[in-house]
Amino acid sequence: MLDGPRDLDLRKLRYFVAVAERLHFGQAALALHVTQPALSRQVRQLERDLGVVLFSRTSREVKLTPAGEQFLHDARGLLAAGRAAQDRARRIGAGERTLTVGFMLGTDVTAALNAFSAGHPDVPIELVRIRWWNQAQPLLDGTVEVGFVRLPVDSGGLGVLPLYPERLSVVLPARHPLAGESGIRITALAGEPVLQYADATPAWAAVWNAVPRPDGTRPPPGPAFHDMEELLGYVTAGRGVVLVPEPVAALFPRPDIAYVPVTDVPPGEVALAWDDARRSTLVSDFVEAARSTSRLRSHGGRAEGRSRRTAAGSPGQEAEGT
Repeated sequence: MLDGPRDLDLRKLRYFVAVAERLHFGQAALALHVTQPALSRQVRQLERDLGVVLFSRTSREVKLTPAGEQFLHDARGLLAAGRAAQDRARRIGAGERTLTVGFMLGTDVTAALNAFSAGHPDVPIELVRIRWWNQAQPLLDGTVEVGFVRLPVDSGGLGVLPLYPERLSVVLPARHPLAGESGIRITALAGEPVLQYADATPAWAAVWNAVPRPDGTRPPPGPAFHDMEELLGYVTAGRGVVLVPEPVAALFPRPDIAYVPVTDVPPGEVALAWDDARRSTLVSDFVEAARSTSRLRSHGGRAEGRSRRTAAGSPGQEAEGT
């Protein structure tokens, strides 16, 4: 067990991450501009500090131990938080006011950004891409101050404002028998392998792939993908199908791909999220800008203008938010 963050040396963390990402001490030393013996000493000292072995070393290869794999995940977050804290301190010290806004591919950020900027024309906005597998982390570690996410989100400590729903389309190869349909029911995809959102939480993957299906069945799993390029490659190769939000589908038109709306599954939902412990005046103003613009959308207003917390792993709330 760690005694606390004060026992961790950020330099040692950077050294560890450099080795862990390359699995080669020599290459990591070159990238860090240090000697290999010095790097090895720092990593061994980190292992002694932690009381665990992070790397399995042989004359032929370097591998992460299970403890090392977990620590790599945590170390990246700690380093990101450290960089974000330094950036915030420098900006404040220089008298700058900026707002860092996270977004997911296809989320509609324009209206909220314009509404916020109308009231704060002197505040620059920095946009940062966030992914389905780490929506909460950039908010909690301070990399972004407020972000557009897709529910459900693991939200311990986060405030969440649902904004608008997104209809889902299935991604099919153009040669698929259903590719020319204007809309289908989910039962038409029975037996089709479904591609998996890599590293997504089970609750998130269930919502965005409509699993289980309305009749209680679960489709066979297909390969996991990390981005749209991998997704489209698997689909065109016939390895599986997958549901995506319609705004995402609109960003990737291809002659060998068909996007067909699925008419009988609940829509997903886009929300705004922020760390309640670091809710600044600028964040509060951005939330209000997003709230006001969400009321103007013609999607029925079921969840608009209502701030709430979404508990991680709470099926009732997650289902309500889709």
